[in-house]
Amino acid sequence: MEHIAAFMLLIGCNAGGLSCEELPAPQVAFESMEECVGALPAALGGAGVKGRIVHARCAAIDPAWVEEDVEISWHMSREKGLEIDVRQVAPPADGMLVAENVHPVQATARMH
Repeated sequence: MEHIAAFMLLIGCNAGGLSCEELPAPQVAFESMEECVGALPAALGGAGVKGRIVHARCAAIDPAWVEEDVEISWHMSREKGLEIDVRQVAPPADGMLVAENVHPVQATARMH
């Protein structure tokens, strides 16, 4: 299992910014924030979504957190653009987590 310290998120929005969705990133998990930030230009250049404005951002994850106990959520704002919230959460008693725009982190996650 690789050590994760940062992840990349790509979001595509329509021109008015009223509709946004996650886009596949060429690589999701990174061993350092610097490695993730360095990969942003290529990820943005490869996004190629017609009629969409693509936003990309890296977010740090405390490497001490257990991957299953991390929750990632995002939202777009006109003032700050793409905002990502990463927080440690207690695992649910039934083992299921359901929330909009929230994804548990996987150590070997890669989007196609």
